[in-house]
Amino acid sequence: MIDWDAMLPPMPVAESGELQPGDPAPSVDGAESSELPGIDSPERRGDDRRYCTECENLNDGGRCLAAVRREIVASRTYTPVRDLLRRCEGFKPLPGEPDQRHGWDKWGWLRRYSGASQEGC
Repeated sequence: MIDWDAMLPPMPVAESGELQPGDPAPSVDGAESSELPGIDSPERRGDDRRYCTECENLNDGGRCLAAVRREIVASRTYTPVRDLLRRCEGFKPLPGEPDQRHGWDKWGWLRRYSGASQEGC
């Protein structure tokens, strides 16, 4: 018999012991997004990848708005793993980020692999 409770990370619970609406979803590997190294941290020096939490296209519910608008090749209900560094053609920088280039400009070579037409971008 599989002990699923031992394999899955613990869920955040309120004092009542129940998961409340509006509680943040637990991270896949147990790390909270506030614990992730920021863009200016020494361990990210030279790394041009970004977390989805650093993208303006990630809504409060965790869905990718670039996927909803069909700007990237993904399901309209795409919910990315927030604590995974990646290069995404749908990346839109937050207002405070020093580099304000969008994903298509920052990583133009992604067009070749995404299946999107280069003429319309």
